[in-house]
Amino acid sequence: MVTLVVKFGVSLALALFCKMPMRDSLALAFVMISKGIVEIGYYSNMFDSMVISKPLYAFMIYMSILIATIVPILVQWLYDPSRKYLCFNKRTIMNSKPNQELRVLGCVHVPGNVNSIINLLNVCCPTRESSLALDVLHLVKLSGRATPLFIAHQKNELTTSDDLYSENVIIAFEQFQRHNPKVVSLNVFTPVSPPNLMYEDICSLAIDHSTCFILLPFHRRWYMDGSIESEDQTIRSLNRNILEMAPCSVGILVEGRRKLSCSTFRDTSSSQSYSSYNIAMIFRGGKDDWEALALAKRISQDKSVSLTVIYLKAKNNISTILGENDRALDDEMLSGIKGIRYLEEQVSDGPETLNFLRSIVKDYQLFIVGRRFKCEDPQTSGLKQWCEFEEIGIVGDFLSSSDFIGNYSVLIVQQQHQRTS
Repeated sequence: MVTLVVKFGVSLALALFCKMPMRDSLALAFVMISKGIVEIGYYSNMFDSMVISKPLYAFMIYMSILIATIVPILVQWLYDPSRKYLCFNKRTIMNSKPNQELRVLGCVHVPGNVNSIINLLNVCCPTRESSLALDVLHLVKLSGRATPLFIAHQKNELTTSDDLYSENVIIAFEQFQRHNPKVVSLNVFTPVSPPNLMYEDICSLAIDHSTCFILLPFHRRWYMDGSIESEDQTIRSLNRNILEMAPCSVGILVEGRRKLSCSTFRDTSSSQSYSSYNIAMIFRGGKDDWEALALAKRISQDKSVSLTVIYLKAKNNISTILGENDRALDDEMLSGIKGIRYLEEQVSDGPETLNFLRSIVKDYQLFIVGRRFKCEDPQTSGLKQWCEFEEIGIVGDFLSSSDFIGNYSVLIVQQQHQRTS
């Protein structure tokens, strides 16, 4: 008991001396006094060697069990692992200059995600004045290994057995880099980890590489006829964790029944553009919509892209949850639109919004919307109870549902959450 108390006190004092927060210091001190199978084996060996008596041996075993029961509960209460992803810098597209390098982290689960991400990155208009720093994570579920694995692939080299995990992914993105010489810098990684811990690999890499935008594939995919091709609930859980803990902005790409096609984008081998690609940005106001609009402005730099910003306004100036400062910034963001088609549509409630969206879905190949999680406004009133996937927001959910007839994709954008503790 004396050694237990002394070890706890010394661990706590040293942590506080190093200016660690009190809760973290307590968590560390409890971890340091933890006892496990090694200690129990040591006590058993001493008892077999008659170094300690039977009552003392029983007392030490009881203490080990008691500590092993209490410590995990206390550490879980004191320490929040997601705090290590706190980021006090603004890592958003909105706060990035138009001519500044855009740092993107793209996640791949299945081969079908590769072309979708590459084609979306093509419309982000990487140029020498506005280059793209791309990190690609090929996420592989842990199976047949005792411990997780994180592989950093060497450029233009496929030499080890570990590279075979992501050979096709590496080849596809290196080809994308070759088609954009001196414009795209590329790093490919393969984390092999349990599904419930994949978010740690993504968030840690985003912090280390100062990423400002994480691009995630949606957990559901469709066939051309509208039937579900695949659905993975582990991917959905991963996306929800990233949306909650990401140290930067996040985008979830819902791939349409007609996949995004490279043929609609500019020809990277020449300076000419062709085949206009129609994109609509649905604006309702708020931080997520500001981030989505900032991305849309960047995309509009590509002359082969036709962008339309559609402002859904509430009729009769119905008040919303937005404050005066937010509404002023809404106006400021919209006033900065130059050379972009701009439309205003007044709606009174959610059903009217849905009718308007149904009338325009056939006119565009990509919709960009803000997530606006748990944000109620007159434009979506009455729709929340019908929302199937609330993590992508009400408008994003309905545009992604099979009830809407159209061959388009949807990008749902969430601006970085500025957590302070």
